[in-house]
Amino acid sequence: MKVLKKLTNLTFLVIFCFLLLSQAESKAQVIKMSDKDLTERSTAVLYGKCSKVKSEWNDKKDLIFTQVTVVPEEYIKGNLGSSAVITVPGGQVGDILYEVSEMPVFVEGEEVVAFISTNPAGKNLITGGYQGKMKIEKDKKTGKRIVQGAGAEIHAPGQIKKAEKLEEYVAKLKGWAKN
Repeated sequence: MKVLKKLTNLTFLVIFCFLLLSQAESKAQVIKMSDKDLTERSTAVLYGKCSKVKSEWNDKKDLIFTQVTVVPEEYIKGNLGSSAVITVPGGQVGDILYEVSEMPVFVEGEEVVAFISTNPAGKNLITGGYQGKMKIEKDKKTGKRIVQGAGAEIHAPGQIKKAEKLEEYVAKLKGWAKN
């Protein structure tokens, strides 16, 4: 009887743990990277304007990828030509929305700083997921351009981010790119 009771308690505990774990939220993991890490690990770093954002199915029609074209104002590291096409997993085609956690979203017309890595197949990808894209905005008080998220050693989506003047941030990145 005692053996049966212990077995029943153990079975209940295992089932309870399984149910608890199955309810846990699963998230993709991104290696936290500083701005210096992003610069050093990227093939190219640039700032410029998103001129085109287009989502398409892959050949098998089981995944959606977004092709982002950025016209660089300046390359801080490397050079991908007069426009850089970046492939980002996820996007929307018609009524189908395919979201990939930890990936940045680009909007046509926005100015960005982008950290880009070229994979062995020749595709340009964002380095470090959401960390590899920073939005450039105008400071309402000074009218100068600032980089949202710049200077934050580690930041996550939804976290309050620091902002830094574009020219100061670019100078810092150029220093790291030389090393």
